[in-house]
Amino acid sequence: MVVVDEGRLSLTGYASDLDGTDFSSFSSALRQAVLAGELNVGLADDAGQTGSRDLTRILVWFLSCDPLDGPATWDIVQREQSIDLNPDAGTASRNDTRWNRFVHWAPALGLAAAPLLPTSGGGPLLPDCTEAVKQTVHRLWAVGERVNAVDAARTLRTALPVLPGGDYANAMGIPVPGGQSAGPALSYALLRGEDEGWLMLQQDADAQRVLTLHDPDRPSHYVSDIVISEDQHG
Repeated sequence: MVVVDEGRLSLTGYASDLDGTDFSSFSSALRQAVLAGELNVGLADDAGQTGSRDLTRILVWFLSCDPLDGPATWDIVQREQSIDLNPDAGTASRNDTRWNRFVHWAPALGLAAAPLLPTSGGGPLLPDCTEAVKQTVHRLWAVGERVNAVDAARTLRTALPVLPGGDYANAMGIPVPGGQSAGPALSYALLRGEDEGWLMLQQDADAQRVLTLHDPDRPSHYVSDIVISEDQHG
């Protein structure tokens, strides 16, 4: 994102158009840079830590968790992270030093949030990707645009490949929710989006393709279309 030319620093790549006044634009540029394919070569078959592979791996594991299960701490991560998502890639987060860095990186990328209620343990974080989904939605679609929900989920997983069903998550062996199921993390973000007013979830009774949302309050929550609304908090 930064280059040095004759002793001067300048922005490049995804950061080229940043002016330092909009954190969401910085977050979006940073996330696209971190998830870029060239920095994640060998993600699933090489345990090396160069590029952003170590960060990407823990994001993949983290976003496979259900936000409604509560926040993660280092104690929980040690106990619950799978060491065999893909044996060639190694453990998602190897030590507390990396986790302590992660608790700063993940919210900056829009892929985590601190819990509303205080929690004991090191760095409690929710796998809440709402900010990343909101930024991506408004980057890809215009306000007022109507998108089939199944197509929208596929597009969001392409843009955010650390989500279950995305390329990085698939490579790491995370169970695939299915093309017509949003899964817990993406469902949480979409439901928050409707609650916050930057999208509307619609259900057409005659729709041929519907997306199933993970919603404990509505076990059979189907959505046929997503309508993009203006960000009321932007």
